[in-house]
Amino acid sequence: MIRRFVSGSAIASLVIACAALAVLVTPGLGAQRFYPVAFVWCFAPLAWGLWAAFAPGKWVPDRLPVWGAVLGLMGGVLVMFGLNVPSRVLGAVVPVIWRAAGVAVAAVGYYFLWMLVRLAYRSLDKPAPMSETPVSAKAA
Repeated sequence: MIRRFVSGSAIASLVIACAALAVLVTPGLGAQRFYPVAFVWCFAPLAWGLWAAFAPGKWVPDRLPVWGAVLGLMGGVLVMFGLNVPSRVLGAVVPVIWRAAGVAVAAVGYYFLWMLVRLAYRSLDKPAPMSETPVSAKAA
C-alpha cells in the first residue's frame, strides 16, 4: 500500500512542478490570478497518493490509469464547477460547455498521467540490481 502511495504522490509532485514552471514563465499570467490553482495543487500529491493507496487490489497495477481517470473526472468536476477556477483565473464567465469540456480533458489527461503512476509502481516493485561479486570480495 505504501508503494502505491509513493508512486501516486511522486508523479503528482512532478506534474505540479512542471505546471508551476509553465505558469511562471508564461508572460502575462500573474501569480495573484493563480492562487486558487495553487491552493488545489497543494493537496494534489496527497490526494493522488491516497487515491493510489486505496485503489481496488484487483486493479493494481494494470487498471491504475482507469482508476486515475475516475479521479480526474471527480477533480475536474470539483475544479470546473465546484470551485469555478476557470472564471476566477480568467476573470470572466466561462460558458458551461467549455467547463464540461475541461472536465473531459481532465479525465483523459489523468488517464495518461496515471500510466506514469503505473510505471512508477512497477519500477518500485523491482528489486535493486545486485552486483555479481560481493562487496567483501571487491575489498580484498
